[in-house]
Amino acid sequence: MNAIAPSAYHTLDVETLSHVTSARLPLQPIGDITMDSPASELVTDFAVTAGRSIQGSASIGQALATMKQAGVRLLLVHDHDGTFTGVVTSRELQGGRVVMRAMTRFNVQRDEVTTDMVQIPRAELQGIPLAVLKRARVGDLVETLRQSGESHLLVTEQGDDGKPCVRGLVAASRVGKALGLDLEHPPEARNFADICRAVLGKYE
Repeated sequence: MNAIAPSAYHTLDVETLSHVTSARLPLQPIGDITMDSPASELVTDFAVTAGRSIQGSASIGQALATMKQAGVRLLLVHDHDGTFTGVVTSRELQGGRVVMRAMTRFNVQRDEVTTDMVQIPRAELQGIPLAVLKRARVGDLVETLRQSGESHLLVTEQGDDGKPCVRGLVAASRVGKALGLDLEHPPEARNFADICRAVLGKYE
């Protein structure tokens, strides 16, 4: 371990908290989550909790390390200009098939595979509007996750520029943990389009 020079840092001023009577916390529902709870209660809102992202040129090893460090299973992928280009999940990176296909397609070794080679491109993703989730129940999320086979659902809203943007996500692991269900090994795998049809079909 490198030694820290004594003069490199200084002690910060601290104060007692006897006069502090409140804390700024995200609003959380009181009580247990049930199938009839609002679906929005299980949304990871990027306006509250920053979403994790990685540049497409990063290696898949870097992507896995970022996931491990942040304790997440999905990363938003962006290009050098910061434009959202897709997502990458631990399921694809650790499963092997997606990585092997990238190695064959781009004629590279495993340590040369980059995140943008294995991402699910933006053009193949369809988000669920936050407004729709605000009218849905947790049970609708469970049904959608079970039928879709996806580990995450992206959540969208209209941005300040009037264009849709990613606002957050719903993780099957979080929903399952809240309800005591195994939603990470569903019987059937589909895609984000099926997710949107399953949810939007009930509320449009």
